[in-house]
Amino acid sequence: MKASFKVQCWLKRLYRRGFRFQKYLQMLRHSQFHTPEQLRQYQNQALHKMVSHCYKNVPFYQDLFRSLRMLPGDIKTPADLRKLPFLDKKTVQENYDKLISKKHYNFLCNMGTTSGSTGMPGRFIRDYDAINFEHAIVWRHWQNSGDFGKRRISLRGEIIVPAAQTHPPFWHYNSANQELQMSSYHLSRDNSVHYIDKILEFQPRVLYCGPSMGYVLAKFFKYHQVDYRFDAIFTSSESLEADVRAYIETVFQSPIIDWYGQAERVVAIGENRVCRCYHIQEDYSIVEFLSTSEQNRYELVGTQLHNYVMPLLRYRTFDYVDSRSGLIPDVACQCGSHFRTVERILGRSYGYLLTPEGYHIAITAHIPVGVDNVIEAQFYQEKIGEVTLKVLTNGRFTEMDRERLVSNTLKHTSPFMKVNVVEVDDIPRGPNGKFINIINKMSLN
Repeated sequence: MKASFKVQCWLKRLYRRGFRFQKYLQMLRHSQFHTPEQLRQYQNQALHKMVSHCYKNVPFYQDLFRSLRMLPGDIKTPADLRKLPFLDKKTVQENYDKLISKKHYNFLCNMGTTSGSTGMPGRFIRDYDAINFEHAIVWRHWQNSGDFGKRRISLRGEIIVPAAQTHPPFWHYNSANQELQMSSYHLSRDNSVHYIDKILEFQPRVLYCGPSMGYVLAKFFKYHQVDYRFDAIFTSSESLEADVRAYIETVFQSPIIDWYGQAERVVAIGENRVCRCYHIQEDYSIVEFLSTSEQNRYELVGTQLHNYVMPLLRYRTFDYVDSRSGLIPDVACQCGSHFRTVERILGRSYGYLLTPEGYHIAITAHIPVGVDNVIEAQFYQEKIGEVTLKVLTNGRFTEMDRERLVSNTLKHTSPFMKVNVVEVDDIPRGPNGKFINIINKMSLN
């Protein structure tokens, strides 16, 4: 391993777990069990502090408050946020410099970017303190599920080794976190045996991955008839479908604990291992449920409470959840938390299929589930109402498998869709190393 990689890992750990990390983590262990009244008091105080800062130090909000003839005292509670207009990615792009607090901008700040899932890539800055708080929130999520720093592997889409590399190792060991970082890009049928051998040698207790890569890894373990069990599997970054969850949990005999977040860091939702509920992290930010035309379905709107260098108030995520109530419950969940719960998270879609009727089908990962001779499947579309399903198989692919894939595709897209199933030797990863379920060439024109 190159010394520079080792140094980089330790520097990143020191940066993320800085002076206030332990203080935040200790505080968050208690705040997750706040009563409704304690939560309201916590949010009101944090909101007042943030709004006062925006009014004094952030040019965008200074202009906004002046145009609305408002003062910081006009926003005392989360309900008062409705007096402000929504913020979105386009507005942030157009007012990028004005949204930065010069008082808090320094060399310790970090810039994050979105992948452009809405067709509009974005840039967002976080300060050092916000990064420590963010990391403490995530560590609470891990520790609540029994991970206090266990040996782990990760398949998160990072560029681990050069894309042109054709021989192992396709991984690096991060000694700072006892983590084997494995390349998602190179995980293929031909390389799968190298990955499995390394995992068996490394003996990790925890797997961190996106659902799509966790599903592919499970497929390869089943293909090679290798049994392995993790203590826990942590998924994030993509929507987790019920069939995909069931397959991964069955193969690895391990529970999945899911997490939702975004590059903007305005909303966090974590699954609790005790109750298996998705909880809004109420001490992370203020989250509004924006009603939609569908009953019990809401768009997530978030207001930051801890990022002072580029604060986002009432930021629209364009992500959706299904929830029976938008109110903080009076009765605690069986896990002891009063945080709101959601039944389902509908995260961002990175592609879609267009049916003959003009419907947009964004979720396809569940279509090949149950067709055991298929390792990977990718949907490729150039014309409306026609799709090519590229499949990487285990060599035992049958005509019955082909018919089932066509039937599943028709069932979950449109009965009038023209489906062509093609066996391929490899399905390349995207530029960020993640598996891409849908490639729609029409969207590029």
